[in-house]
Amino acid sequence: MNKKWLVKIGLIGIVLFGVIAIFINKPNEDHFVQWLTENYDVNCKDVDCYELVLNTDSYETSEGITFVYADGYYDTSTGFLNLSTQTKRLYRNIEDPNQFFSIEVRGFFGDFKEIGFQQNKVSVSKN
Repeated sequence: MNKKWLVKIGLIGIVLFGVIAIFINKPNEDHFVQWLTENYDVNCKDVDCYELVLNTDSYETSEGITFVYADGYYDTSTGFLNLSTQTKRLYRNIEDPNQFFSIEVRGFFGDFKEIGFQQNKVSVSKN
């Protein structure tokens, strides 16, 4: 009877350890900013990437075009046992609000998967 209890306690411990490890590796907005700059050709002007510049040679100015974070959400309670995050950001051009792009991603265990990406009158290139 003692061995059965030890096995049950060991299995519960392993499951708890796995869930805790996943919670520790749950991505946040800082991880999203890092993922965005690694996967898309953008330069963030601030830590939270609320303002960014597209790095492209197709624009008239060598500095690129500045976009600001206009709308979106950050949901930390998605997925099984709230172990994933979902982020959507909409960036608009400062001078021309009709020029924008939006990106939506889901993050799980330290990595992000792109769910949706839309562009309007802008070309955002991937790295």
